[in-house]
Amino acid sequence: MAVPEDELLRHLRARGLVAADVPLQARPLTGGVSSDVYAVVGPGLDVVVKRACGRLRVADEWLADEERLVTEGWALRVAADLQPGAVPRVLDLDPSTRTLVLERAPRSWREWRAELLAGRVDPAVGELLGRTLAGWHEATRGETRWLAGFADKTAFVQLRIDPFHRVVAARHPDLAPLIEAVVERLLARADCLVHGDFSPKNVLVGDDRVWVLDWEVAHLGDPLFDLAYLLCHLTLKAIHLPAHAARCRATAARFLAAYGAEAGEELGANVACLLLARVDGKSPADYLTPLERERVRALGRELLHNPTLLEEWT
Repeated sequence: MAVPEDELLRHLRARGLVAADVPLQARPLTGGVSSDVYAVVGPGLDVVVKRACGRLRVADEWLADEERLVTEGWALRVAADLQPGAVPRVLDLDPSTRTLVLERAPRSWREWRAELLAGRVDPAVGELLGRTLAGWHEATRGETRWLAGFADKTAFVQLRIDPFHRVVAARHPDLAPLIEAVVERLLARADCLVHGDFSPKNVLVGDDRVWVLDWEVAHLGDPLFDLAYLLCHLTLKAIHLPAHAARCRATAARFLAAYGAEAGEELGANVACLLLARVDGKSPADYLTPLERERVRALGRELLHNPTLLEEWT
């Protein structure tokens, strides 16, 4: 159930973000399935207010701990300290109500997913994201004590492993051993701070800069997951937009090069699982046609059996 707008406005006033007599307007923002998100504007205030949903808005039942909203606030603060200007500033975080108030992007900035789906594919964005992600991963690598608050993988399991990998394994029993091997590696590793939802829908582009949003799945984990997540989405766009496939592949190549990674077997296996998840998991990509879903499914299965094929794509 969506948060009543008057409740959000009372919250902002109670937290001292705006005076009691200042008129405010709240407007729901669309596009996500895991949170209620509002833009709130008024004299001296222009913010985004976010609260996590306990039940995600998808066809299959999908439940997740709302505490992930607090994790997101902490992660955004860490990310901002390490790379100022690459994420929105956290203006307020209230753990008791799991409410996060963020700086709002300039109106001229654009969601990268919408840009890609419109055929405006700029490989330079991939390069910028590769450098940005590498900076976060390298700065937090091995910092298990400093980042102990991100050691819990509950949200990662609830929002990624269970609805993606394990649902796909149940629907493709012949692939289950290969998928479970990927899951075991993802859950065993705690190398650095991993975003967990590094996709075009969570990237805003403008003024030769990017903001990376939605850190609610952040955890100490395997950096390959973030790389695979973006490569999966660029692969989906290439299949959906064949006229722009070459630029999607160039974007992927520049992303990997800027990060300093190569398309090895483990990365290929991760990409394969995520491709299958976007057609047979709990949150399928809604823009794919039935024929495109079949192509994605076939590619995911082939790549999982032979993950080195990723090198040919990138």
